[in-house]
Amino acid sequence: MNKFYTVLLVTCIGLMGCQTLDSVTPGSNEEMPATAIFDNKLSSLITGLLRSEKYDYRNKPTLITTFVWSDTLSYKSQPNAFRFLGHQLAESMKTELVQYSARVVEHKASKAVSISPNASYFLSRDIKELASKAQAEYVIAGTITELDGGAMVNAEVIEISSSEIVGAAREFFPTSAAWSSNQVSLRNNMLHREGK
Repeated sequence: MNKFYTVLLVTCIGLMGCQTLDSVTPGSNEEMPATAIFDNKLSSLITGLLRSEKYDYRNKPTLITTFVWSDTLSYKSQPNAFRFLGHQLAESMKTELVQYSARVVEHKASKAVSISPNASYFLSRDIKELASKAQAEYVIAGTITELDGGAMVNAEVIEISSSEIVGAAREFFPTSAAWSSNQVSLRNNMLHREGK
């Protein structure tokens, strides 16, 4: 009988421990701000890419392109929750990879700084203004597929010389990770984030 109570006590303590772990688990994505959800998903995507032993990101330079829609392999300008996701993924990946001590090449770097009355610029999409060819050994490219409740993002690290995929990862970005259309807008070909 004493053995029965000991087993019961150990079982109860074990179950209470499980309950304690459940109580410290973060809430659902809907409770988190969109930027926190995006950051978590991006970190997971980057971690998946860096897992590959073939991807020598610390020694060989990487160029990162805009993520495109899987059905057209291009950017879509129509309004939807993920309209700017491809651009945001590429820019945020550059930041994250540099923080992981990766060698990242900026292929939109100009030959010189351009100065206008309102700002100075170094990045450009005008081929005539770009510096010499970006010397990279890897390129990160990716696709976005819109699904119910969000978008699936697939990312690949491609070795340029062989076209071999040396790293890959995917992550589901829920709609709650995207800025709503009233928070972001495109005016005069510039991205504007609206305040709340």
